Amino acid sequence: MTEPEQYDVHAGRTGREVPDIIEAFQARAAERPDAPALTWGSRTWTFKELDEAADRVAARLRAAGIGPDDRVAVLAGRTPQMVAALFGVLKAGAGYVPVDPGYPRERCAHMLGDSGAAALLTHRELVGTVPFDGPVLLLEEMGQWPAAPAGPHAQPVRDQLAYVIFTSGSTGLPKGVMVTRGGMSELVAALGDLVGTDRLDAVLAATPTSFDVSVYEIFVPLCAGGSVVLADDVFAVCDADAPVSAATVSSVPSALAQLAALGGLAGRARTVFSGGEALPGPLVRAMFEAGVTAVFNMYGPTENSVVAIAAAVTGEEAAVPIGDALPAVDAYVLDEDLRPVPDGESGELYLGGRQVSRGYQRRPGLTAEKFLPDPFAGTPGARMYRTGDRVRRRPGGGPYEFLGRWDDQVKLRGFRIELGEIEHALAAHPGVVHAAVVVREDVPGGPRLVAYTTPDGPDAPAAGELREHVRRTLPEYMVPNVFVALGELPRTPAGKIDRNALPKPAARARVKIR
Repeated sequence: MTEPEQYDVHAGRTGREVPDIIEAFQARAAERPDAPALTWGSRTWTFKELDEAADRVAARLRAAGIGPDDRVAVLAGRTPQMVAALFGVLKAGAGYVPVDPGYPRERCAHMLGDSGAAALLTHRELVGTVPFDGPVLLLEEMGQWPAAPAGPHAQPVRDQLAYVIFTSGSTGLPKGVMVTRGGMSELVAALGDLVGTDRLDAVLAATPTSFDVSVYEIFVPLCAGGSVVLADDVFAVCDADAPVSAATVSSVPSALAQLAALGGLAGRARTVFSGGEALPGPLVRAMFEAGVTAVFNMYGPTENSVVAIAAAVTGEEAAVPIGDALPAVDAYVLDEDLRPVPDGESGELYLGGRQVSRGYQRRPGLTAEKFLPDPFAGTPGARMYRTGDRVRRRPGGGPYEFLGRWDDQVKLRGFRIELGEIEHALAAHPGVVHAAVVVREDVPGGPRLVAYTTPDGPDAPAAGELREHVRRTLPEYMVPNVFVALGELPRTPAGKIDRNALPKPAARARVKIR
């Protein structure tokens, strides 16, 4: 194999030192103790109140014998006490395991058992809703717990556990991703620098803590001296009866498009964080026209501490790039033999550096499969995560473009086809907001490519127009046979496109928008 230094890869190893997540928060609390940290309805918690509440949680956990690398489950609604619980677990040196109260009992039971949670922080009304045999600590009693730390405790180290978040698994059971304090701290510092402290005031935190987006919604602003607005839904900003005031919102592009259409951005949000799916250029322009002054596109898997690649985008291009690698992230675009491909060519994205997580809880085989030795790092034991995503880096070291998933590959009429590449081509059309492509065999023996698109406006581009558009960049065998226009694409509860719910095309190649 060629020596690592001969490879042309992005190396994010800057050598900078970032503060531990709790050190950063405590510095802000000391600087501005009376400034608002959390807003929940009509209530506000200051930095001092949040810091003291987190100290009580930490002291109570340490008194119960909880220490470094222990897991503490947090089963709670979106309240200031929930945020204090997360910070308190980290102050105790442990890692938190977020459990959504809305999940089925069996799923919660699996998460608690698989994580090996040593304690449970929850609300009184939720006790007994999930099976748990260990200590159960009620958040309603937080004010009665001693505020002073219960004796000395070791300083946190970078590879100490910060949290375990469960993602869907191919076996049908969710798998827990173990993220370290170092990875979390690098993420928070990098996004704080990228976004700027002036844009982190009044950040809407509407994503459930069981999803990793919640990490940057909560911890990035609070560790930068900003504030967090707690809400159950991103659409709370356009609630007709009591709209929630937030200067910064984050969501997937499909929800942001709905939010823009409902007027939830106009005169309200100044900054938008987008992630989770491809961001269309028309949507970016629509958000700027609604009064948004900055849009940040963010890409990254849970396995690499939430966000690995990000950038501010303008919307001037139909195909919006996902951005550049964060300072602590090493990004490699590799071929099937793990060799870097030249800029401008597509390959699979591998992520190394200081944000790589430990791997999967109790899944050594899967961890070994997805987390490989990093031949480019030059550090013994360094690993890189195989994302399964197809990307390319623009010539000249430009930003990265997301092209789809490797596992979206299909074989049709003897041709290997990447569905994500077709979707990327469709999304580059100025009249298309979102696109999904599937292979359907509604008539036995007649498989065909069907493209579903949502238009940018009341009139959908004609099928012939879309066909000619994709023919400019795709070979004929990748051009869809049928184009279906929908008002919106069906989504799973996590906000991803639900391909199983895409409707059967009508007899005609084009149908009316639903």
